[in-house]
Amino acid sequence: MSAVSSFLPLMSEVLPGVISQNATMKTLAAQVEKIARSDGAVFLHGETGTGKDLLAKAIHQLSGRPGPLVSVNCGAIPETLFESLFFGHEKGAFTGADKKQQGFFYQASQGTLFLDEIAELPLVHQAKLLRVLESRQFSRIGSSETQAFTGRIVSASHANLAALVTERTFREDLWYRINLFEITVPALQQRRDDIPLLAQHFARLNNTIRFSRCALKLLQCSAWPGNIRQLKNCVDKLSVLADGPEVTAQTIQQLAICDEQVNWAARVAQEIMEMPISNKLRTIHDALIEQAVEKTNGNKTEAARLLGVHRKVVERRLAQIQTKPALVLEARL
Repeated sequence: MSAVSSFLPLMSEVLPGVISQNATMKTLAAQVEKIARSDGAVFLHGETGTGKDLLAKAIHQLSGRPGPLVSVNCGAIPETLFESLFFGHEKGAFTGADKKQQGFFYQASQGTLFLDEIAELPLVHQAKLLRVLESRQFSRIGSSETQAFTGRIVSASHANLAALVTERTFREDLWYRINLFEITVPALQQRRDDIPLLAQHFARLNNTIRFSRCALKLLQCSAWPGNIRQLKNCVDKLSVLADGPEVTAQTIQQLAICDEQVNWAARVAQEIMEMPISNKLRTIHDALIEQAVEKTNGNKTEAARLLGVHRKVVERRLAQIQTKPALVLEARL
């Protein structure tokens, strides 16, 4: 039997390969489905680890283009190899060119060219990229033959390209070429309701652990500066380091797996403020007393310890609750 939690929800794909139940993501997915059917250039903006590459793959898949998705990390392109890698070269075009090589433009001519971290391209290479996008033509190094580029451009960056244009470190004309459609990918903290879903999905991929409800709540309330990528790394580590198949909140805390910078009081207060009850302070106060007493099987001393108060506080409040049955009902609701 799989170690995956019995209350694992069904995978909710809002786009191919993109899992979410968040309202903002569902709205974004509806826009992406429309945009994918066009040939317009798409720019994906979002923090590192938010899944921009998954959106690029979804856009390509939904476009129905017959060619492949060619993914290029612009930050990893050596300056001296830019033209060879993008344009291709003929055999003997330069020292070391021992065979003909097709570049990225050729490979993606019937598909999608995904330029990840495009802000990392130096200005000189930005100009060369712009010429191809404007003319829709390119030539291999060492060849006089002109070829057509009919591929679609999808680019991405965590940087603010509009600000870089103002600073003159990114070409304004290229910026307008690549962002006919601009999509902002939300950070994980903006879609916290997806954290349990994603964590359980990654656990299912590992097929070795399951999460308790408290563990999922801890993950949901924790800080994730690395976004989805960091969350996946966390689950991968737990699948190796956890002592048993069930991962509890204590397991996560003991292994110091995630950035547990949690303001628990603020999180709880936020949830309470959204509850449809009238006297929130009184109701939650009484509910805490009741839950602590119930959890300790009526042991008032132990209940007081759980709540971090004196036993007399529990006794006094219980006496008041017992004389107000309507109040008890409201607390339990």
